[in-house]
Amino acid sequence: MRAVVLHGPQKLSVDTIADPTILAPTDAIVRVTHSAICGADLLPYHGHTPGFEAGTVLGHEFVGTVVERGAAVNAVEIGQRVVNTSMTSDGSCINCRAGRVTQCDDRALFGYSGVYPRLDGGQADFVRVPMANRSLFAVPDGVSSDDAVFIADILPTGFAAVQRSGATNADVIVVLGCGPVGLMAVMCAVGPARAVVAVDGIAVRRELAEKLGARSVSPEGAAQLVADLTHGLGADAVIEASGSPHALQAAFGLARPQGVVSVVGAHFEPDFPLNNGVMFEKELSLVFSVGNPTRDRERLMDAVLAGKFSPSQIVTHSISIDDAVRAYEGFDAKEMTKVILTTE
Repeated sequence: MRAVVLHGPQKLSVDTIADPTILAPTDAIVRVTHSAICGADLLPYHGHTPGFEAGTVLGHEFVGTVVERGAAVNAVEIGQRVVNTSMTSDGSCINCRAGRVTQCDDRALFGYSGVYPRLDGGQADFVRVPMANRSLFAVPDGVSSDDAVFIADILPTGFAAVQRSGATNADVIVVLGCGPVGLMAVMCAVGPARAVVAVDGIAVRRELAEKLGARSVSPEGAAQLVADLTHGLGADAVIEASGSPHALQAAFGLARPQGVVSVVGAHFEPDFPLNNGVMFEKELSLVFSVGNPTRDRERLMDAVLAGKFSPSQIVTHSISIDDAVRAYEGFDAKEMTKVILTTE
């Protein structure tokens, strides 16, 4: 089969490798039709993921059809169209039993290794899905695969960012960074919030945010726009979705006193210079979260089916998996906002 394989920092290729096989009764094999490139894929691509194993197949967002299942798999049927859950969970550990599924003792992230146990991903013709009863979710006939692939990770992540911010329909929400995750946060915030301000330095991303119903602005103009909308008070909630230290620092200045900074951008800085003076003086709350597809996929899929959310409108490029190297280069250069890789 074809697979997008990372051999080292920026050493990516589409290789022919062996098809995956059932290794445990809880496994399923999915024939992938659509997979997405995520900003999190760029971390190992640039060598920023400790212990990442050369030869890992990338991709933690995919939709396809079940072609084989182990004896213990009964939640999905052969021939059924499914979307994966980006991170696996066993459902039985103390964290899962307490509802902290994203902190499962046995979790693994598709397309990752090193920081998690290696689990080859879905940027391939086929993928082995462990704990398939929990890891796979049926896609209704009324939902396109381009929409469904967002259920795997970034729509639940944007949703979690808004939830964790505690924002209500009287609030002003700022989203810093309008990459795919930031745009999903915008989509989820536009309904509940009084106003949503989307901040990004790239014009195409600002245009997509406006299409979703936000007011958009470049980073240089963000403080003034927020001041104008809040009579100088500051935003009730600031969602930091870029993963950059500069954006996180800017969030503290944009938030009002007793506001919330909700972080879903990936941060791994061990020495971030947190301004405790500003945090204390303004009584800010700082929360970090990752998406929880296991918890939220059903209601988010229902929202897509009902037409409330249409995440595929942010897809800027649909490219054959054969051209994955070019797709990664364009995504990394921010020439492409959201890329779907297709196998057919």
